[in-house]
Amino acid sequence: MLSRLHHRNLVKLVGICTEENARCLVYELIPNGSVESHLHGVDKENAPLDWSARIKIALGAARGLAYLHEDSSPRVIHRDFKSSNILLEHDFTPKVSDFGLARTALDEENQHISTRVMGTFGYVAPEYAMTGHLLVKSDVYSYGVVLLELLTGRKPVDMSQPPGQENLVSWALPLLTSIEGLQAIIDPSLGTDIPSDSIAKVAAIASMCVQPEVSHRPFMSEVVQALKLVSNEGDEYKSESGTEAELSTKGSEIRINTGVGLEEERVLSESDIFGTSARFTTDASGSFRRYASSGPLDTGRRSGRLWQRVINFSSGSMREAGAARRSGTGFEGSEQWP
Repeated sequence: MLSRLHHRNLVKLVGICTEENARCLVYELIPNGSVESHLHGVDKENAPLDWSARIKIALGAARGLAYLHEDSSPRVIHRDFKSSNILLEHDFTPKVSDFGLARTALDEENQHISTRVMGTFGYVAPEYAMTGHLLVKSDVYSYGVVLLELLTGRKPVDMSQPPGQENLVSWALPLLTSIEGLQAIIDPSLGTDIPSDSIAKVAAIASMCVQPEVSHRPFMSEVVQALKLVSNEGDEYKSESGTEAELSTKGSEIRINTGVGLEEERVLSESDIFGTSARFTTDASGSFRRYASSGPLDTGRRSGRLWQRVINFSSGSMREAGAARRSGTGFEGSEQWP
């Protein structure tokens, strides 16, 4: 199975080495440590991750998972997605690694894989931990935990934290819905020069990924599309640094109808998706039935609910920021943390 997985955001299997009874898999060398080492370990002081690097990592890792879930043959559930399994090139291009616990996903909708619970404490989705029912959206939960790590700089489980803050998801999830909450959880090492709407959108995506109810989580291909928008806005923010750049999506338009299938979405160019003439819309006739499915795979119709929730979340946060700024508290500028 491993030899058939080829994607720029997956570690490449070079070959296999056998000698007598010893057998070893040989992978490409990824020289820059892991996300875990840069957030929590030996690389934290020497090479801390800035916001643009974290967005690049989040988007690349999401692309790798989306490929495993929907485009690879066979389709794969990673089952042990975590920050230590995201290796980094020198330019912080992420590579998802360690497929030792991976399982082939079923093609039938609403079908789960019943298996012994494996994985890493703090990353395992609640439905999998409680029932042993493995879905692609179990990986989505694990991805959401990593996204929270990138936002907060905290470990998924850290018993050295104050009471009530030991579990990252339990502590952070209620705080993702307000500016005050985001200011409380954001990694202090990121400093102040961060576009606040970018933080709010990533927080919204993370919140959706770690929802306890499986049907409320997005699919990884949808996460990729949302993060592409955030990344695009980040590039725009950097290019207009020093000016009062307006990076909200209020004036932009992205049309993603519930009738657009995955294959059709894939052929859209970036200018089609992120052009300034685009606006977020949903098909009025859509019922969001897509999210009622908790099956391991469903590459049919996509709804626009993820995008609308991201926009609604960030728009509300920006309104809060504006009110705080006018009252003399909170943000110094509409696009930066105080």
